[in-house]
Amino acid sequence: MSGIRTRVITATVFVAIMLIGMLGGKYTYLLLFLTINFLCLWEFYSLVLGADHKVSLTRNLLAMTLGLAPFILSALIQLQWISLSNDWIVKIILLYLLGFFGTFVIELFKTSSNALQYLSFVVLGIIYIGGPFGILNSIALHEGQYQMHIVTGIVLLVWTNDTSAYLIGSKLGKHPLFPRISPNKTWEGTIGAIITTLIIAFPVSLVFPQFSFGLWLIMGLIISISGGIGDLVESMIKRSLSTKDSSGLLPGHGGFLDRFDAFIFTIPFVAAFLIFAGLV
Repeated sequence: MSGIRTRVITATVFVAIMLIGMLGGKYTYLLLFLTINFLCLWEFYSLVLGADHKVSLTRNLLAMTLGLAPFILSALIQLQWISLSNDWIVKIILLYLLGFFGTFVIELFKTSSNALQYLSFVVLGIIYIGGPFGILNSIALHEGQYQMHIVTGIVLLVWTNDTSAYLIGSKLGKHPLFPRISPNKTWEGTIGAIITTLIIAFPVSLVFPQFSFGLWLIMGLIISISGGIGDLVESMIKRSLSTKDSSGLLPGHGGFLDRFDAFIFTIPFVAAFLIFAGLV
């Protein structure tokens, strides 16, 4: 019972903070997702790079700075605090290259036999976590205007997909979806989650009528499929590292990367749909 109580308390606080951050305006949104981006990167780099001494910690901090840069830069551009003039583009690229080359210097002093592997992990974290959070700002802060309905609607549909997949799978699941990677995930849970997410798209369209029910339906389908794959991808990463949770920061729920794996993987696909459809 104590385990269930812990999960409920954590979930309640977590949901409250998320809603306050998303509904409070563009600055609370930025603070919320910058924090989530930071924590997801910290968990990822702690898993793949380690932090057993000062050199490792320095490498992690530099990698995290590079990983946070897409979110920070995209926010500054969308808020129109900096312009994409040729001078700014050159300066940004130059600073980023200097930071990335710093990881090579650190590996020289690390005296590790796996230097290329660690450098690859740094790049992987930037693309896998930093990139999607940077893209998020392009649809959440389009031309400086905070699109609360987009961010909140996506999060609600991702939560619906995750929760319904777990509940339906635990009750009705009999056929494993991907036993090599995640033996507890089932076809029943996956299909049930897709159907549930599509159903919830209707009340979401009523709360956020900026998009029609048809558009939310399409987004729900994109989120269900890409989010499910994203969950499997993180399971693959954790299995390759022989770990169960990305961290213990969320008692009863694992880590932030465990909770946002589907969201992270979903963002590029949803953003591609919205941008190419001319909706943002």
